[in-house]
Amino acid sequence: MKLNKKPNILFFFSDQQRPDTIGCYGQKLDVTPNLDKLAKTGIKFERAYSCQPVCGPARACIQTGKYASEMGTFRNSIGLPRNEKTMAHYLSKAGYEVGYIGKWHLATTLEIPGKKDIDYKDKPVPPAYRGGYKDYWLASDVMEKTSDGHGGYLFDGNMKKVEFKGYRVDRITDFVLEYLKNRKSNKPFFLFVSYLEPHHQNNHNRYEGPAGSKKKFRNFVIPKDLEGTGGDWKWNYPDYLGCCNSLDKNLGRIIGELEKQGQRENTAIVYTTDHGCHFRTRNSNQKCSC
Repeated sequence: MKLNKKPNILFFFSDQQRPDTIGCYGQKLDVTPNLDKLAKTGIKFERAYSCQPVCGPARACIQTGKYASEMGTFRNSIGLPRNEKTMAHYLSKAGYEVGYIGKWHLATTLEIPGKKDIDYKDKPVPPAYRGGYKDYWLASDVMEKTSDGHGGYLFDGNMKKVEFKGYRVDRITDFVLEYLKNRKSNKPFFLFVSYLEPHHQNNHNRYEGPAGSKKKFRNFVIPKDLEGTGGDWKWNYPDYLGCCNSLDKNLGRIIGELEKQGQRENTAIVYTTDHGCHFRTRNSNQKCSC
């Protein structure tokens, strides 16, 4: 890929995705053809690890480049300190249009001794709590609270509710495509797209893959760390792979739009996740254990 001095940057962020869901990291089923192609033509990291096995702290680390212990964001429901500089701050200063779509999980702060609770889990996040993403915003602080796998709502930059119906990965991508088609700025863009999948849907206590996932991915190879264990992976893993397959298809949709606009060769795409998943085999949660 040949990039200009200031390429566009698309940061494609999944939630709770194991590396072995991806073909180039060993997945035998045809789950991630678009991502595998991206890995062949780009840079594939072989020694990269999450520094926090839970959503909020991992996100704080990714946004700032600091350890959670440096910022006090050592668990969920501790928001990103408002004085911290994020990627958005630095890239905005460098001349980028900065935008965010999807799950934020860095605004709410609850149960800190001596501090008043700040709860935006299912409410619009004010500009001061958006980590510097000032040019475009369509997000929910805790998206599993404002949606499930097949519909819900986000909030736009004016704190207005934006409802959606249909499979969540597809609809979030629709919003991404809308942004790409309608942006007017001549600046390069930095767009952070944060999907919830393949995270479990909390209120339904399961993974919500697209219809047909259980049949499509029923012949999966059992990951070594799950083999012979309990947990809920036997029932959930096909839907979990279905979520990952949907993410891959929608990555392809975004790449297709960039190609259509003649922007693909001038857009750097980063794909990563916040942490993995062990399907309740190490504790009573699906994660929270290294």
